[in-house]
Amino acid sequence: MLLLDEPTNHLDLDARYLAGKWLKSYQGTLILISHDRDFLDPIVDKIIHIEQQSMFEYTGNYSSFEVQRATRLAQQQAMYESQQERVAHLQSYIDRFRAKATKAKQAQSRIKMLERMELIAPAHVDNPFRFSFRAPESLPNPLLKMAKVSAGYGDRIILDSIKLNLVPGSRIGLLGRQRRGKSTLIKLLAGELAPVSGEIGLAKGIKLGYFAPASTGIPARRRIAYSTSGTFSAAGAGAKTA
Repeated sequence: MLLLDEPTNHLDLDARYLAGKWLKSYQGTLILISHDRDFLDPIVDKIIHIEQQSMFEYTGNYSSFEVQRATRLAQQQAMYESQQERVAHLQSYIDRFRAKATKAKQAQSRIKMLERMELIAPAHVDNPFRFSFRAPESLPNPLLKMAKVSAGYGDRIILDSIKLNLVPGSRIGLLGRQRRGKSTLIKLLAGELAPVSGEIGLAKGIKLGYFAPASTGIPARRRIAYSTSGTFSAAGAGAKTA
C-alpha cells in the first residue's frame, strides 16, 4: 500500500509525467493527497473529501467528484429550505392555536412533531478567496533588463551570459529540468541573489513580489492574506501593484 502526500510538489514536468504514468499502472492500494486535478484524474477511482469534521466518499475521479459534490450540496440546500418552510408553518400553527382550548391538542401534536424532527443543516459552501491588483497609471518599458548575466553558487556557474528584456504585460513560464537554473533566475530577478557578472537593471518605481516554494518570507503564524497585503488586496478590493 502506498501513502503519498502531495508527491508532485517538487517534481519537474518530466518527472511528474513519469510518476503519473507509473502510479496509473500500479496494482496495489494507493492513498494519494494532491491538489492537482490533472494528476489525480487518470489515477484515482474514488475520492474521500474531508469537510466539516466529516468524510464523504465519491466514486470516480476528481472531475466526477466535483459534479457529484455540487449535486449533493444543491440537494441538501433544497431539502434544508423545504424543511425550514415546514418548520415555519408548524411553528405558526402552534403560536396561533396553543392557547385555544379547542385547538390545544392539535397544537401539542405539532410541538411533538417539531421535537422529533431531525433538522437538516444548510449546505456548506466555502467562500471563494479573491484578490486583485490595481492597474498602475503607467509602466516603464522595459520593466527589467539583464545583460550578459552569469550567476551561480561558489565556483559553480548555473547561468552563463544570459540576457532578458522584460516588457509590461509579459506572462512567461520558466521550464527546465531540475537544477538547471529556474529558481536561480527567479532569485536574480527578485534581488535575492547577486550576479557573478553582468548587469541587471530594474526600472524606477517597480516593486517586485517574490514567493519562494518554501515560503520562507512568511512568518509561520501569520496569515497569508495579511503577509501579502502590501502587494495585493484580498476579497476583491483594490491595492497597489508591483
